[in-house]
Amino acid sequence: MKGALLRLLFLVLVLAAIGRAQVWRVDTGTPVTLAAGALLLCGLFAGKVAKGLGLPRLTGYLLVGVAVGPYALGFIPSAGVKGLELVKGLAVSLIALVAGTELQWGLIRRVGAKVAALCVAVCGATFLAVFAALFALKPVLPFLTPMTVGQALAVSALVSTVVVSFSPTVTIAIVQETSARGSFTEFLMALVIIGDLVVMVAFAVAAGLTRASFGGGLDVAGLLSGVGWELFGSVVVGCLLAVVMLVYMRRVKRELPLFLVGLCFVSAEGGARLHLSPLLVSLAAGALIANLDEREGERIHHAIQVAGLPIFALFFAAAGAGLKLDALLTVGPAALLLVALRGVAIYGSCRRFAPAEDPRLGRYLWMGLISQAGVTFGLAALISRTFPDFGPQVEVLIVAMITAHELIGPVLTRRALQRSGEVHS
Repeated sequence: MKGALLRLLFLVLVLAAIGRAQVWRVDTGTPVTLAAGALLLCGLFAGKVAKGLGLPRLTGYLLVGVAVGPYALGFIPSAGVKGLELVKGLAVSLIALVAGTELQWGLIRRVGAKVAALCVAVCGATFLAVFAALFALKPVLPFLTPMTVGQALAVSALVSTVVVSFSPTVTIAIVQETSARGSFTEFLMALVIIGDLVVMVAFAVAAGLTRASFGGGLDVAGLLSGVGWELFGSVVVGCLLAVVMLVYMRRVKRELPLFLVGLCFVSAEGGARLHLSPLLVSLAAGALIANLDEREGERIHHAIQVAGLPIFALFFAAAGAGLKLDALLTVGPAALLLVALRGVAIYGSCRRFAPAEDPRLGRYLWMGLISQAGVTFGLAALISRTFPDFGPQVEVLIVAMITAHELIGPVLTRRALQRSGEVHS
């Protein structure tokens, strides 16, 4: 760890020197190139330092990104961080592909009904707690104050659906890092995945109602077709990708890590333009492969472990650099109140409704549900674009909450897996 820490400090000094050189020179390189190289190297060494301190590598990636990013020390330009958006889709697709290989029919048959029931309880309790708090804060939240009661109710419901969301990306990354295996880990992964599916459907409904409350009209047919296309279209495209992967693995049998990275990049970029979910596309592909041929699913799992480390390090370091610390300062009190309420609601509903046959679920499952990341960012940005009158202020509030959740969530997830006794590395 000492060597990694010294190298990390050296890299930060080099970044500081480059930042200073920009005062004297204009041609210091493109911001994206600087951001990618710096965040990748710093992330890798910060991950080793975090591991030496008993923290998740992911926490190291995030913290070093925050430190050198445009909202703290400012060594990485904001234009460079925005230019790394393409890594986001690739990383989410690779992580979801691994998660899909864990969703075998036997697992779904064993825990599917229990996961669905607990998911409804946790999401429902969290939604009600956040919804009540937001509406009660109407006199002090600038974007709610000028609205009518009906509009404030609709907007509070819209924001609450986003706040409910979990983070399959963070959860699966921690499971990968710790090599956790067992019934507790399976239940947690299934819950965060199903939870985000529920959130996406609820968000579409809440957005339609909010649009209607501001005089836009409620287009039920368009709402249902949009949700249906994103969900079922993503599954169909994922199944087609699974067929392509199986044919390649059985006939070519070479350079599988490189092939998977390329295919996931194409599917993520193409899916985004077709209004599909990269998470669902890769999830469906991995699940179909694992259920058709378990051995090929294990090969995919191993190949992504080989190829994924630099991609995940860059992705999470860039996510840390993109966390807007000034947003946390602007709406800090309201955001921290909602963070606390969300945590209490998740804790209470898990303690009350988790299946009694496994006591670990009631004690530790809530820790794995605190993180928020990609899906939450995406929905917050969508609110900002769809409702330009109040959306940007809502986005600031949600991003402030994500900042707090990202800093504490990975640590809690790792602790939950450790206390469950299913961590193997």
